[in-house]
Amino acid sequence: MRGRELWRRNRQGTLPSPAWWPADLAPLFWPALTLLLVAVLASVLTLLVRVWPHAPNPGESAAPVAAVEDASPPISEPPAVAPPLEEIVQERAEEDTPELDASALERESFDPEPVDPEGLEGPFAPDPLLELVQRPEADGLLLQAEGVPEQSLLILQVRPAFPALSPQEQRRRAELWQQWALELGYDHLELRDSRAGLIARDALVGEGMIVLRDSSST
Repeated sequence: MRGRELWRRNRQGTLPSPAWWPADLAPLFWPALTLLLVAVLASVLTLLVRVWPHAPNPGESAAPVAAVEDASPPISEPPAVAPPLEEIVQERAEEDTPELDASALERESFDPEPVDPEGLEGPFAPDPLLELVQRPEADGLLLQAEGVPEQSLLILQVRPAFPALSPQEQRRRAELWQQWALELGYDHLELRDSRAGLIARDALVGEGMIVLRDSSST
């Protein structure tokens, strides 16, 4: 009943209103004021809803985090035990020893460097005179070779089969061996038999070999 009466008086314009409000608009004053209050209240509620999740909870304790830390004393670690003296010495020895590559050790042990025959001296050096005697082209007719460097002379001892050759074959063989002597650095060549008898020598004038005796004179 009270509401109906207020609604009726508002339509009639008999409800009180400010002096600055127009008299012909008196029925709109209180509805407009009501709508304005509702709008203001809604804005305030909306602002509170947005701000409320970020506000601190008064029920929670405001004590600093440091006060919540565990007050129990820290657990001390057991003291480290020093290693034995033998282990310390062994570790230092391993640090001082340089690491060697296993492949390098294997190469040094099983891959010797190639030996240069020309750089050898003494009994391990190949004997060029022995190689000359053992040449296949000699056909086993040479028994021994001796060099006389101060005379630039090479002496070849022939086997008994050499005097049995024909004079032409003896000369051909002698000239072939003379070429071998020149290749070894000897300017003169002599052919001798087992009795050290001279069989042939290089020509004193001109080139070639001179056979002093043939198979008939043996």
